Amino acid sequence: MKVQLSHLLLAAGFTASMFACKKDNDTIVVPPSEGTSITFNGGVGGASAANSAYVDLSTDKADTAKRSSWDLGFYSGTDFRVILNNTTSAGAKVLTVADLAAVGAADTIGLTLATSQTAPEPSQLAYFDAINGSISATAIPAISATAADNKVVIINRGTGGATPARPWVKAKITRNASGGYTVQYGTITQTTGFTSVDVPKDAEYNFKFVSFDGGAIVKVEPKKAEWDFTWGYSLFQTNFGAGLVPYNFSDLIAVNYLAGVQVATKIYTSDVVRNAAYTVFSKDSVTAAAAVFSSDRWAIGSSWRSTQPATGVRVDRFYVLKDPAGNYYKLKFISMGVNDGGVRGNPVFEYKLIK
Repeated sequence: MKVQLSHLLLAAGFTASMFACKKDNDTIVVPPSEGTSITFNGGVGGASAANSAYVDLSTDKADTAKRSSWDLGFYSGTDFRVILNNTTSAGAKVLTVADLAAVGAADTIGLTLATSQTAPEPSQLAYFDAINGSISATAIPAISATAADNKVVIINRGTGGATPARPWVKAKITRNASGGYTVQYGTITQTTGFTSVDVPKDAEYNFKFVSFDGGAIVKVEPKKAEWDFTWGYSLFQTNFGAGLVPYNFSDLIAVNYLAGVQVATKIYTSDVVRNAAYTVFSKDSVTAAAAVFSSDRWAIGSSWRSTQPATGVRVDRFYVLKDPAGNYYKLKFISMGVNDGGVRGNPVFEYKLIK
């Protein structure tokens, strides 16, 4: 009986291991999308669309988030960095004091923490995070492990793109024992009862976001492997002749550079030539274009559309995008304004997987 039982147990173990192997080998792999067309949902506002859209070409998704739904983004990478909301043109000033209760209305005298759309100045760039998105050049310095080294920050939550004005906030951000961040904040004149929010790092995301409305972590960006670029209203920069100045732009497209997204721009003499080249663009074409791929945050930027003489897409170009999974897509924009029969705030583009 002992021999028979041991044989049965051995057989059962072998069968179980076979099923386990079969289960492992039967993992379902979802292939990337072959491509389709997408219309951005900018919400209300037209040129000042209320929403940002986050696009994932491989799953045909365009998730939206209201621009004013968040105030600070907390970096989940190795560094301890915090970003401002560039989609509302939020600005900040770091003080020299570490006591939140010691900061009051007198500390805001002479501050604007904003930029003028008609007369912007180069000095105003200091209020905002680096336009190129460098994680080492945020308006709020790296968060120190020594709590006293982290100073109070005054934040103008921003009115860019017709965002309603809201009271300014003072905040202090420190690291916490769990390896994440703690942000304490209140109104400028508040001296007690500050709101405190613990923000964990999450390696699946570039940032975790907090709203001062309600003091909660809010969903903005999808997981970093699940979006390729974002479209919407944003602070950018331009040159009016005296150097770079901060400037608010509509319809900007920023690629997910922190996750390794890259873009190549292909420009032709006309829409007819563009369309013909788009049709035949293949894997061999990608190899030939390898040297011109860019990982710049604004590799697309505003180059896909024009506002002169009338608002519309540029029909002489298309883009090639490499996503975080290594898939290549070609994409061209179809409409966005009066010049092409589109709707401002609801641009349309199409794309195809390059095989």
